Amino acid sequence: MSNNFNELQAAETFLMVVNTGSFAAAAKLKGENPSSISRAIAQLEAHLNIRLLNRTTRQVKITEAGEIYKLYAQRMLESQQEARDAITQLQSGQPHGTVRISLPVIVGEKILAPRLPEFHAKYPDVQLQVDLSNRNAMIVEEGFDIALRVGLLQDSTLRARKVATIWRKLYAAPAYLEKHGVPQTPADLVHHQCIAFSQRGDQKEWEFWPKNGAQPSQKHRVISWLTCSSPMMVVRAIQSGLGLGRSADWMLQGALARGELVEILADWYCDNPATGGLPMYLVFPPGLSSQLSLKTRVVADFLEQIVRTEFKKAD
Repeated sequence: MSNNFNELQAAETFLMVVNTGSFAAAAKLKGENPSSISRAIAQLEAHLNIRLLNRTTRQVKITEAGEIYKLYAQRMLESQQEARDAITQLQSGQPHGTVRISLPVIVGEKILAPRLPEFHAKYPDVQLQVDLSNRNAMIVEEGFDIALRVGLLQDSTLRARKVATIWRKLYAAPAYLEKHGVPQTPADLVHHQCIAFSQRGDQKEWEFWPKNGAQPSQKHRVISWLTCSSPMMVVRAIQSGLGLGRSADWMLQGALARGELVEILADWYCDNPATGGLPMYLVFPPGLSSQLSLKTRVVADFLEQIVRTEFKKAD
């Protein structure tokens, strides 16, 4: 193998082939001949002593080893870019570079989006790549710098910063209560239509804790005729009088002020008071250093600030 072999450059070429699906497309993207692309991949495979790509006359398919190497190749290139960003930041004293964020849809649209002009004015050299989804993204595998999670954390390797606590309450529209009556105890819910948020695992049974602590919690099966992964769809269904539902009050300030929703079973908690409600965390990939890069830190601090501000409005 040539002494001029550069694994970082070869890894970049490998990713281009994987992402474009062919040597010819990667060559066009790099402005090189397909033969030079093929030679770079062959050198990389010889260096690693394993086949990364299976070639046929019609297509290129990544091998199992190639899938594993792909993750590390992405990290290598990201680390190189982070090093360049860190040097630029050191020289300028200002955060610089791209930060990838994974947020629940409602947090991105209701909390972050209105404050983006403020962030951009303060940190013009920081680029944000925001993925809005109600699933828990694979923060390491998908290359995110920051993700926001609600509930107890399952992955103990992630670094985390608690930014808020969510307390859900049970709500209904006045029109629904006028037609179906007001439940007086959690047991009454078996006689009502309920709207459930699928990602909290509560579409089958709901548990309630008495605020006076005079009796144990109660868990009851509910009839969830509508179950969905969008908290805003849950809220709109409740507002439309389609059933009872649980929601965090920070999402409902306008509807509550207009009298479109009413809290019911106010003497009961919808979340376990012993665990302090549902925690909300900013989580970060595991790292050798406990310190976040400057660009990641300013984004995390900004997210924490705007989340806390939004939640204060609901207090």
